This record gives sequence, C-alpha cells and structure tokens, in this order.
Amino acid sequence: MSTTRKPGSGDVLATLRRQIISEQYFRNQRLPPERELADQFGVARGTVREALKRLEELDFVERRPGSGTYVSYSNDTAARPMAETMRPLELIEARLAIEPQIVRLAVLHADDRDLSRIEESIRRMEANADDTHNFGDLDEVFHLLLAEASHNSLLIWMMRHANEVRSHPSWVKMRHLTHNSKIVVEYNRQHRRIYEAIAARDPDGASQTMREHLNLARQSLIDAAT
Repeated sequence: MSTTRKPGSGDVLATLRRQIISEQYFRNQRLPPERELADQFGVARGTVREALKRLEELDFVERRPGSGTYVSYSNDTAARPMAETMRPLELIEARLAIEPQIVRLAVLHADDRDLSRIEESIRRMEANADDTHNFGDLDEVFHLLLAEASHNSLLIWMMRHANEVRSHPSWVKMRHLTHNSKIVVEYNRQHRRIYEAIAARDPDGASQTMREHLNLARQSLIDAAT
C-alpha cells in the first residue's frame, strides 16, 4: 500500500522558485499571503514561511513587514537566447570547468549554516527520488547552495545563470529523458558524498566526486541523444 508524501518546505521552495523563473510571478509582484499558499500546497503556514525565508536568502523574494512578500528576482533576458541555442553538452562542459573548483572553495569557506542547508537539500532530493520534476528543481537548488558555500559572488552569479538555462522548458524536457530511477539514486549517492567531503574538509574528495557526478550527467545526456 503506497502513501502520499506530504509536501515539505523544500517542495514549496522548488515550486515557487520555478514559477518565479518562468515568470508566473514577475519582479515586484506580491506573492499570495502565507495562508493562501498554505492552502494551495496543502501544508502548514510554518512550512510556507520556511520556504519563503529560503527564497529570500536566495534573493528571489523580498519580505516587507506589514505589506507582504514581493518578487525581487529579475530573469535576465540575455540568458533566454542562450538557453534556446546552447547544446546540453556545452552546459555540462562549462559546469565541469567551474563546479569542481566551487566545491574546493566550499571546503575552505562553508560554515555550519551552509552545511545545514546543503544536507537539508540532499534529504529533500532523497525524498523526491520518485518525482523527477521536483527532483530536478531541488537538484538546481543543491548546486546553487554549493556555490553559495564557496562565498564567491562571481561563482554564485555563474551558477544562477547556469540554473536559468537548466530551467528553460526545452531543458526540462531533456531532464525527463535523462532522469530515471536508477540515475536519480546514483545522483543522490554522489550528492551525499560531495556533502560529506565538504563537511570533512576534503577538497580533493569533493572535487573528484563532483567530476564523477558531472561526467555521469554528461554520459546520461549522450545516452539519451543516441
């Protein structure tokens, strides 16, 4: 007998983030009140509040006391044609160039708050292993959290733009071709190994596992294309 998993703050975060990136909510637009969002997602208001807090920390929204929560994210129109013309392998190759260094810097600079966020992100991905749509959104958040743990503003900016490309509708379709149950289980294992290497302050281990992770993603794209 299967049971339906109740959504958590990570699910709410991933959905609202996707809606903001796809411009279902525009910059400076007020989001629905917490009570309305709680009813919409079928969760407690505290769960919505936690998701909004994380969105604010990721610079997607601005919370104005006494007024509400407003979208602060601006979808850079320059990323749109790039998303439409860039080949999937190009993005993977670019990520291979920067993400192993991102996790090396995370080993040096991640604090307890960063590590807690990364671990929570992994738990949410593990809980969404059977839902490739949510898993893909949470995966983007995970990689952005790694960049934030580097405490390097330029690398954070680069990962945000990489995620904008990954959120393009054509890329979401590709995600469904490459994300199957077997690959998601292996991705989650690699995600946890990356986190454990960062927590253990092991730069070589973190960098090597990230390379393995992105090479697996690269191979899955090649397999899907052939």
